Amino acid sequence: MGGIYGICEPGVQLQTNDLDLISLAMEAEGRPQTTGSCKGALFGAVRGLTIPSLSAAYDSFVAVDADLCNYDALWAEHECRNHKAINSVADLVAVLYGRYGMSFVEKLEGAFSLALWDSKEQRLVLAIDRFGFKTLYWSYHRGRLIFSSGLKGIAAAKQDTEVDPGAVMQYLVHTVVPAPLTIYKGIERLEPGTLLVYERSETRKARYWDLNYEETRNFGVSKWSEELRECMRQAVRSHLVGCEPQQTGAYLSGGTDSSSVVAFASQLHSTFNTFSIYFGDPRYDEVGFSRLAADHFRTRHHEKCLQPGDASRTIPKLVEFYDEPFANSSAIGAYYCAQIARENGVDLLLAGDGGDELFAGNERYATDRRWALYHSIPTLLRNGVFRPATKLLPKAGPFSYPARYIRRAEIPNPRRMLSYSFFLTDEGKEAMQPDFLEQAKPDTVLDIAQTHFDSAPHATSELNRLLYLDVKMTLADNDIRKIAGTAEMAGVRVRFPLLDRRLAELSGRIPSRLKVKGFEKRYIFKQAMKNILPDRILYKKKHGFGVPVGSWLVGDPGMKSLTAVLDEPQARQRGYFRPEFLAGIKELNRIHPAYFGEVLWAVLLLELWHRQHRGRFRKESVTCGMGVESAS
Repeated sequence: MGGIYGICEPGVQLQTNDLDLISLAMEAEGRPQTTGSCKGALFGAVRGLTIPSLSAAYDSFVAVDADLCNYDALWAEHECRNHKAINSVADLVAVLYGRYGMSFVEKLEGAFSLALWDSKEQRLVLAIDRFGFKTLYWSYHRGRLIFSSGLKGIAAAKQDTEVDPGAVMQYLVHTVVPAPLTIYKGIERLEPGTLLVYERSETRKARYWDLNYEETRNFGVSKWSEELRECMRQAVRSHLVGCEPQQTGAYLSGGTDSSSVVAFASQLHSTFNTFSIYFGDPRYDEVGFSRLAADHFRTRHHEKCLQPGDASRTIPKLVEFYDEPFANSSAIGAYYCAQIARENGVDLLLAGDGGDELFAGNERYATDRRWALYHSIPTLLRNGVFRPATKLLPKAGPFSYPARYIRRAEIPNPRRMLSYSFFLTDEGKEAMQPDFLEQAKPDTVLDIAQTHFDSAPHATSELNRLLYLDVKMTLADNDIRKIAGTAEMAGVRVRFPLLDRRLAELSGRIPSRLKVKGFEKRYIFKQAMKNILPDRILYKKKHGFGVPVGSWLVGDPGMKSLTAVLDEPQARQRGYFRPEFLAGIKELNRIHPAYFGEVLWAVLLLELWHRQHRGRFRKESVTCGMGVESAS
C-alpha cells in the first residue's frame, strides 16, 4: 500500500528514526520511500500506484497522495500566477494553501489525502477527498499527533493498540468498521470531505464539503433528464482526460451504472476496454447483460468465470491488504476484475459505483416506499381501526401479514432499513458472549447511521436522508474501499466518474419524487439514459455484485478448509462468540447458505484478521478488550 504518513509535535525537533516503526509497516511491499522534516513535523511517503510527493516550499511542509482530475488546469493557472516552478502535487497544494488559506482543499478534484504543516502558524492540516477514495488514519496522545494512509502504520507506532469491542460490533452489523471509528481504540479514520486541524494542543474537525439536498422544484422531467445526461457525459470525459485508450478500461457488470460509464467512455475511445467476472451459479450471474452492453458499445471485452478455488487463493491476500476486518464478499470478484485488466495492459479502470446512492437505484428504496404507505393513513384510523384489528389475527401463517407489516412500518428509519442484520436479532445476540455484549453496547450500534440520517443537509424527504446515509456508509465506508483496495492489490488505478462532484451536487438538487416515482427506482436516471442504453439493461431487475460464498463454504474443499480455524481453541477464546454458536454456524450455513453464508463469512474474516494482524509488531501477548491472545 502506498501513501503518506508522519508525526507532528510542535516545538520539537523530531528525528528521522521516530518514523521507523511506521515506515517499516508501510514499506511491506518494498516500494521506495521518501522522508522530509522541519521543526515540529516529520513526514514520509511510500510510492504506490500514485506517486506521493513531499514539498518544503512556499512556507509550508506538505505530504500528499493524489490522483487529481484537474491537476493540469490548476498547474497551468497557478504556475503562471506565482512565477515559481510547481514540480509536484505537493508544491501545488502549498501554493493553493498560500493563496486560499484553509479553503485551499476545495480546489482539488479527484482522489487525495494530504498533510500540511504551517510552521508559521504552528498548524497541522489533514484532509481527504470528498467521497473517501483515499484513506487517512490519525491518533493523538500527549502532544504528538500521528497519521498514516494505512492503519497498520499507526498500530505499529503505538504498539499497545487494543481492539475496540464497539467497533467489532459495528463490523458484524455493517461488514466494515465505519468512520470515524477504527478497529482499535484511540485511532480514528478521517471522514470524507473533512479537514482535521491540530494547533495550540487541540484538534478540531471541519467539513469543507458535503452533499446538499436543497431540491430545485421548477424543472420538469425533460429538463432534468437532459441536464443529468450531459452532466454524466462530462463527468466521464473529465475522468478520461490525458488517458491512453489502450491502457484504460472499465468494470462492466451489465448493470445500469457500469453500462452508462461505458456508454459515454465509448464515445471518446472508439474501442474501449471492458472487464467482467461471472459465476457458474445462475443466481449470481449477470454475464448475459455484460455481454449485451459490450456488444452494444463494441468494446474490447474480457471476462473470467470465477471458481471457488479462485476465492480460496484470494482470501489470504484480502485479509493481508485490509488493515481492519472487511467482510464485503464481492471484493473477491472486484479483485479478479482488476487483475484481468492488469493482465491485458490496462492501468486505469473506471468504476460505476455511486449511481445507486445518488439516484436511488437500490431495491430497498422502493421497498421502503411500501412501508411508508402505512404512514399516509390518518393517525386516527391507524390507531383506532388498523392496530386493534390486527390483534384479532393469528400470529403465524398468511393471515399474520397485516400485523407483521404494521410492526415493521412503525420502526423508524434508518433502523427499519438496517434491522435485517443477523447480529441485531435476538438470535444474533444470543450467539455472542455476555461479556462482549456488555462492552460492545449493541443498543448503540446504529448511532453512527442515525447521525448520518439525521444530518443530511437540507433534506426534507426520507428518501434523501436514506441516500445520504448510503453515500456515507454503503459507499465511503464499504464499496469505495472495496473497489479502490482491490484495484490497488491488482496494480491498477481506479476512478469513479459517477461520483464527480458536479454530478453529485446535481443529484442533490433533483426532486426526490423523480428519483423514485411510485415504486420505480432511479426514474430520472432512466429517463436520462433512454436511447443510450439498451432497454433490457435499463429496465432489468437489479441483481447486484454478490459472490456465492455461502455455497462455496459448503461445497468447496479449499473454502471449507478455511473455516476449520473456527474449530480451534484460539478462535473460541477471543471472547466474542459462544462456543455453541461457533460449533453450529457451519451447519446453519449448510442448511441456509443464502442467509447464513454472509454471517459465517463475517465471523470467518474476523478470525482471519486477528491471526494476520494482531501482534504483528509486538513481541508479547496483549489484551484485546475481552481476553488475552497470543502475538504469534
